[in-house]
Amino acid sequence: MAKKQPEKENPVSETSLVKRPDQSLTIPDQEAGNRAGLEHIQQSDLKMPRLALAQKMSHEVDPDDPRYIDGLKVGDLFNDLTQMIYDQPLEFTVVRADPPHWIEFLPRTEGGGVKDMSVPEGDPRTAFTKDASGKSIPPIATKFYDFIVMLLPSQEIVSLSLKSTGIPVAKQLNALMLMRNAPCYAGKYALSSGEGKNAKGVFKVYRVKNAGKTPDEDRIVASQMYENLRGRVIDINREPDDSMAANPEDGSAPQM
Repeated sequence: MAKKQPEKENPVSETSLVKRPDQSLTIPDQEAGNRAGLEHIQQSDLKMPRLALAQKMSHEVDPDDPRYIDGLKVGDLFNDLTQMIYDQPLEFTVVRADPPHWIEFLPRTEGGGVKDMSVPEGDPRTAFTKDASGKSIPPIATKFYDFIVMLLPSQEIVSLSLKSTGIPVAKQLNALMLMRNAPCYAGKYALSSGEGKNAKGVFKVYRVKNAGKTPDEDRIVASQMYENLRGRVIDINREPDDSMAANPEDGSAPQM
């Protein structure tokens, strides 16, 4: 469920799930479905919204950053495209669960961004190493588990991209889905945030738990979306793990 709109906003309805920080996304009912001027935009031209977890070093919590989201607090779940802030626990079903993969990022000092989107499994960049003192050094490439999920009851489609401290949560979610012995969209799950801690400090982590069966109406929509997205490459906005130095014990670092 989304947080209530401020009085100055002009929401589409009481069930609207879009928080409008700078401009309204409201359109007249008679124009709904009319995509005049947008005919050229294909699926490959779109970026999937990402469900993110606000950390102390997240751009979105810094008032001086252009990506700042008004009202966002550390530990909040938010949509990086619409800037919607979600109430917790946030219920969802899984539309698609992708195999794990690795991405190499350029250092911030070199401008940041993706250096190699598809680092092969077993590549030296995916392995932990040790320095001269025996201290554990995290892999150069970052490991990701990507899920396409449908938020409930809004049926909003977003990506949930888990890395570092999120990897145990990804594995837990995979296990919960497999235990059902049913399609990935058969189960409903609840996502919230909690606290994690390593040698470098305290940070926020995802928490996931089983929340029952997906309602029939939502399951039908999710199954249709599964078919629509089958085999498609999904463009997801990702960032490296640089909000806190890695734990020298296990190389873990908080998520951005």
